[in-house]
Amino acid sequence: MKGRNSKTSGTRKGSGPSLSLGVMLWAALISLTVLRIMVATGANSPGFGPDFPNWDRAGGTMTEGEALILACAAHPAGGYVEGPAGVPLLLSILHLLGGSGPTLLRWISPLLVLALSWTVWWIARRVAPHRPAVALWSVLGFNLLPPVNLASLVMNGAAVTATLLMLAAVAGWHAVQGRGDGRKALTAWALFGGLLGLGTLFCYPVGILLPAALVAQLVMHGVKSFPWRGVTATLSLLILGWVFPVAWNARHDWIQWSSISPGFDPVFIGSHSFSLGLAVALCAAITPLLVWMAFARKLWRLLLIPVLLLLAISSGIYLLMPGFIPAGLPSPLGLSGLRGLSGEILSLRGSRPDARGGESFLIASTPGLAALLGSAIQIDYPERPGSPSVFAVESPSMSSSFALWPGYADAVAAGVKDPLYTEEKSVSPFLGRNALYITTESKEELPQTITGAFGAVGLLKEVPVTLSGRPVTLRIYQCEGYRTLSL
Repeated sequence: MKGRNSKTSGTRKGSGPSLSLGVMLWAALISLTVLRIMVATGANSPGFGPDFPNWDRAGGTMTEGEALILACAAHPAGGYVEGPAGVPLLLSILHLLGGSGPTLLRWISPLLVLALSWTVWWIARRVAPHRPAVALWSVLGFNLLPPVNLASLVMNGAAVTATLLMLAAVAGWHAVQGRGDGRKALTAWALFGGLLGLGTLFCYPVGILLPAALVAQLVMHGVKSFPWRGVTATLSLLILGWVFPVAWNARHDWIQWSSISPGFDPVFIGSHSFSLGLAVALCAAITPLLVWMAFARKLWRLLLIPVLLLLAISSGIYLLMPGFIPAGLPSPLGLSGLRGLSGEILSLRGSRPDARGGESFLIASTPGLAALLGSAIQIDYPERPGSPSVFAVESPSMSSSFALWPGYADAVAAGVKDPLYTEEKSVSPFLGRNALYITTESKEELPQTITGAFGAVGLLKEVPVTLSGRPVTLRIYQCEGYRTLSL
């Protein structure tokens, strides 16, 4: 009895520290999530207000990427030039449910990163089932990585994509661990397939997890116990998820296979860009393996600990001083001064009519800036019903979804009948009109699509704003006599 009691007592003593460490870890994660929400929503700064989309009472702080996603959400489709339709459709659903305010939108990513941390813990527990410390340090290390914290501060879809990818990986792992083809196994494989089908709306390559799971199934259990019904259900749900993307791409000449658009969640390093969502998912997948190797080999500990400390310092700077986030990385600060800028634009538009007395139409130099200005400026153009308030400058290539929406360069109005020139059956309804062009470009940097498409272009006003915590000068040009771009 004495020995049995001693054994029981020892077990309790051994499990007590692990339990307390787990409680401390998740308490720390919840506290970190609260901090991320405060930084993302601006609750720790005087700049944010409750009105969407102009979050700042003195000007907006929404990013160009978020504005572009919201513009796409206003045009529900099976896909977009920038990528899969999942994130815009998610925001469309939230809008229909009455949850499109800035507080909710910026809450999504931090909460999803918390769910993503659970997948890291789950994987680490399977990698090292007899070492709970591996799971604890894996979750902690994952949350100290800069890509993870950057993804938690903005709503560009990176956290959504990474979470769905890892949940699908966890579901596939769980399905492979089962045996036979009974109801329980069928449910596990169906859940895996449902997550793959849903994940396809956010990341097309997610389907590669299915062949990986099949290989693992054959290696672990052989052909005799192959779950044919479960795999069939998984494949059917994955194919179902591909219906809308394939149909959309077929109608648009498979544009996403040749698009030059960087996507909804790009991270720019020099002239190169990559998906932040995929980077975060990769971090979630490899962190448990690296931590396990650090526990197993002293050399790995000596290498990884200094690297983790440097990454943790970077994450702390990003969270506590987001103005120091380098250019090209997602920043929660966005554009400050949007409301004042939009007021200046509308004032100039109303005070400088064209020769026919009509007000100028608005053009922005980038799709993100066009979407951002369009979120604060509401204009209906009778000449082009359904068009955005602010057009993106015309481009010879389809570099954004603005190319699929009504534009000022579209030849949809009847042309002037001329017996000597009969080829021009239709023209732009904005022919002869004036425009205001908003950009950061100087007069010498103006694109040919502006200088060649208007009779005269002159600088009207310069407006100082703050973009991602950095001072930027936006210039408003008056462009007179639109004549379409010469071939």
